[in-house]
Amino acid sequence: MDYLYSLQLLREGSPEILNTILLGISEFITFGGIFIASFIYWCRNKRYGAFILASFSGGYMLNQVFKNTACIFRPWVSDPRLTLAEAASSSATGYSFPSGHTLSATAVYGGTAVYGKSNKALTVIMILLVILTGFARNWLGAHTLLDVGFAVMEGICVLAINLYLMKLIARRDEAEGRESGLGRTRLVLVILGVILVVCSMIYLVNKDYPMDVDSNGKLLADPYEMLTDCFTGAGMFLGFLLGWAFEKAFVNFRVEGTKKQLALRFLLGFLSLAVIYLAVLPLLLSSLDEHTEHIIKYFVVFFYATGLYPLFIKLVQNRRKA
Repeated sequence: MDYLYSLQLLREGSPEILNTILLGISEFITFGGIFIASFIYWCRNKRYGAFILASFSGGYMLNQVFKNTACIFRPWVSDPRLTLAEAASSSATGYSFPSGHTLSATAVYGGTAVYGKSNKALTVIMILLVILTGFARNWLGAHTLLDVGFAVMEGICVLAINLYLMKLIARRDEAEGRESGLGRTRLVLVILGVILVVCSMIYLVNKDYPMDVDSNGKLLADPYEMLTDCFTGAGMFLGFLLGWAFEKAFVNFRVEGTKKQLALRFLLGFLSLAVIYLAVLPLLLSSLDEHTEHIIKYFVVFFYATGLYPLFIKLVQNRRKA
């Protein structure tokens, strides 16, 4: 906690522009992760794009299991000397350990580094972004050093597992001479993934949570609020799994085209995904409770990115051929 207190003193005496930059680095992964992963999936390399999307969504779900099992309070709850940067208050949700932002950064930036491993400059930049994201969460007072360090290790493990599974699927496809279709291996992985999400949510919803209160009798952490990010993670991972299965079984789009066509493909995908996320879904789901809203919202976003928008890409490719 002394480390965070020292950073807090530096933060309070630093130019506002520095705090703004670190906040931007910290928050970018929240929305930017899906667009980076989708860009690679739609326009560069479908296999590695799916690998990053799986690591991002699956890692986020796993992180919520860790968070709501450990139930460690945020730093400013544990130490009265500490305060959270006001600008970061909207994203400092759930329990503290491990850091969700750092996990997401490790999954997305680390996955991008694995994809572009032959490009040393890209690899260095991606590693620096992971480090900066973790440091920013400390600087803003949202997480301890342990929260960030564990999240990096967790993210590396998630990437390693998904890289192994990606290569396993590739070997099975080659052995079966498969160029399209879902295949037995993918089907088994999707079913196992769905089962894991369902079992995790049953556990998280029904487990006991700490009911500690402050001097005014107010809960230090409301279990209902702590569960919101769990429903977000469940929606993300289920959306990826079923969208990925849908694409492989019924779509099988190709990552090909001129630079102009690929740029237009990403622009349309980016804009449509942003409209769905920022306008359409908030309007349609506004009457639902927070948990139901989050699981539906993030399911739709990830299913659209992995399954529905690729269907649009495929239809355009077929039309060009005709």
